[in-house]
Amino acid sequence: MTQDMDVTKSLGGGSLIGVPINYKNGENYGTLCGMDLRPYHFTDNHKDLFKAMAKLLGNVLDLEKKSIQVQMLSVPLVPIFDNVAVLPVIGEVDSERTSRIMEHTLQEAAKGDLDYIVFDLSGLAKIDEESVENLMRIADALKLVGVSMIFTGIRPELAKKATLYRSDFTNIKVEATLKQAIKSLQIN
Repeated sequence: MTQDMDVTKSLGGGSLIGVPINYKNGENYGTLCGMDLRPYHFTDNHKDLFKAMAKLLGNVLDLEKKSIQVQMLSVPLVPIFDNVAVLPVIGEVDSERTSRIMEHTLQEAAKGDLDYIVFDLSGLAKIDEESVENLMRIADALKLVGVSMIFTGIRPELAKKATLYRSDFTNIKVEATLKQAIKSLQIN
């Protein structure tokens, strides 16, 4: 198909095999190519191998796309007022997730629209020393860009554990429920 193209002629012969790499939805990502300066006759086995490799790469790219979507779902910043957003924290807060939360919340804070982010911890599965420190690091980083962080939904067993790992929470605003946090923000 390409033998009569100028670019092909300028290469001075040789051989080329190319197979499109597609996502499952049919969208094209690119092309998997094999090239040699010498003429070579590709057999059906060669063609089948390239098609299989292109399909495998398409599947890997689909998985990567899905992984990115899942990562974004793990940091759902939900606007509730012009200057207030809620981030429900569900599951665990390990160092990788802390980085994602910090990056995402700081990006949103940098836009200048947010004054408060309410971290609803009612879905937090467990808390350990690393989780407490990670949440405090996020609060400190947000404070540096002018956004106040409010914790809500801290269950009694999480409160007991959190105080074992850190004794100073004076700079952190805490409300028992999301409803109370919203109410306190409306009053102020």
